[in-house]
Amino acid sequence: MENQEKDNQQETKDRKAAVWSQLMEIGIDFAAYLAVPLLVFIYAGKWLDARYNHHFFVILGIFIALGLSSYLIYKKIKAIKDLMDKT
Repeated sequence: MENQEKDNQQETKDRKAAVWSQLMEIGIDFAAYLAVPLLVFIYAGKWLDARYNHHFFVILGIFIALGLSSYLIYKKIKAIKDLMDKT
């Protein structure tokens, strides 16, 4: 009986660790989905601003990056939701 309780406790700990691992992965994915497009489009916008002597490319880059980030996060949330619906 004690072995079964220990096994159940270990299984519960393993499930909790797996859930925390998945949550950390989701958090890292979301951070990357926000940071990478912003950095790329801001850098490209600054380069275009300097090249063409305008000051709207950075702002345009921010809007494009936020739109792309929103789309990527939406796709990730939808994939997670679909996965949860299957189980």
